[in-house]
Amino acid sequence: MRVFPQRAQWALWALAPLFGVLATAGFAPYGHWYLGIAALAALFWLAAGLSPRRALLLGWLFGWAHFLAGVYWVYISTHVYGGAPAALGAALALVLTAYLGLYPALVLGIARRADAFEGRAGWVLVPALWLLAELLRGWVYSGFPWLSLGEMSLDTPLARLLPLIGVHGVSAVIVLVAYALFRFVSASSHVPRLVAAALALAPFLAALLPAPSSWTASSGDPVSIALVQSDIRQDEKWLPAMRYEALLRHQKLTGQAWPAEVVVWPEVALTQPLDVLKDNYLADLKQAALDHQATVLLGILVFDGERRYNSVIATGVDQGRYDKRHLVPFGEYFPIPDFLRPLMDVLGTPYSDFTAGAARQTPMVIGGQTVALGICFEDVFGNEVRREARDAAYLLNVTNDAWFADSSAPHQHLAFSRLRAIENGRWMARVANTGISALINADGEVVARTAQFQQAVLRGTIQPRTGITPYQRWGDAPLWVLSILGLVVAAGRRAPAAGKRH
Repeated sequence: MRVFPQRAQWALWALAPLFGVLATAGFAPYGHWYLGIAALAALFWLAAGLSPRRALLLGWLFGWAHFLAGVYWVYISTHVYGGAPAALGAALALVLTAYLGLYPALVLGIARRADAFEGRAGWVLVPALWLLAELLRGWVYSGFPWLSLGEMSLDTPLARLLPLIGVHGVSAVIVLVAYALFRFVSASSHVPRLVAAALALAPFLAALLPAPSSWTASSGDPVSIALVQSDIRQDEKWLPAMRYEALLRHQKLTGQAWPAEVVVWPEVALTQPLDVLKDNYLADLKQAALDHQATVLLGILVFDGERRYNSVIATGVDQGRYDKRHLVPFGEYFPIPDFLRPLMDVLGTPYSDFTAGAARQTPMVIGGQTVALGICFEDVFGNEVRREARDAAYLLNVTNDAWFADSSAPHQHLAFSRLRAIENGRWMARVANTGISALINADGEVVARTAQFQQAVLRGTIQPRTGITPYQRWGDAPLWVLSILGLVVAAGRRAPAAGKRH
């Protein structure tokens, strides 16, 4: 096993964050998946031979830099548009990324403790550890699965594994490829090197698997749909002058959407709540939809006494309402005790809590077809989406990515929509206030999309589908079991230490 020269150990602490930043190149909007895998393999190479404590620190530096490069836009949403002081916005971004860095840190620390970079157990232990860390990251504290490694599989043969094992399962496969690449480079003889090469290349035989759409089948006639991208910037949205402009803009763009059967507006398209608009503006909208034998779905705030909901309502031929269930911590609610609330006033931070929608809501039925609806980042959670998608004909997400300006976040969010389409074998329509709005087919291909920061009406058709993919049927439950079993098996086959570097 390679030994990093003692005199050059300072390079460890410089290379780890560098490789963390490089790993971000594997994700949208860059899409250089091979760089992401190479960066992960390089991380394993750096950690080999370190003490567990130093491996843990190395993993944290890698993870902190990786997430800082990937979710830096948290600062934009909290400070530029959220009203938090610059220092607080920067602190929140640093604290969040420092917390996220703990997950790869624990993976490396535990892996070194089990000598996983030398013995045979590493082939099972390292992917199992990373899988468990990702699953936990998507669940702890309401979950933040952003930058799961499986996201890099888009537009690669590995994407055909998504309907089988979901994005986190594909993450484990990517870790296996990176680990095999590391073992190939560090092997001291031909046989281990050949085995490592074979295991690095084998997952790409997924190209021989059927297309994701083959798991489901067309059901009924295509549905004509129009997505209304109103392009109201976040720094203008709540200005008094924009209140009337927003009403006019959505009315004008909707007039360009006919004769679509389904017209969709973005998240919280209008700043006035439902009870203010229902007897005038929305009544006129309903009549216009009825005149065209159509249904309009629009994001709107719903006030019910002291409770406030981020909702989508359907008006026109079909009626219905969906309340957002998975709220954004520190964005839509503040998970802090009541006695700390006065601190928010001292810091000058505007805040208000939304109420989460019921876990079980009446499905939205549009044109006789059940729609799996999500608001904002709800489509980030694959295990939640697949439960709603089982009986749905297609997927729909409304969002307001104006919170993140011209950062990588809107591109990353589009990637999540593509992942959900592939996992569920369903078309996905997504409409974003400032873009990117898109129609995505059951193979995750973007059939049509808008440019960002322009008013647009994206018209097209989507094909309802029926059937259940393996991931829809089982979700993440088998992955939890396999990750824990992998740890048990690896612990039983733990190799003796090959020599550690202190």
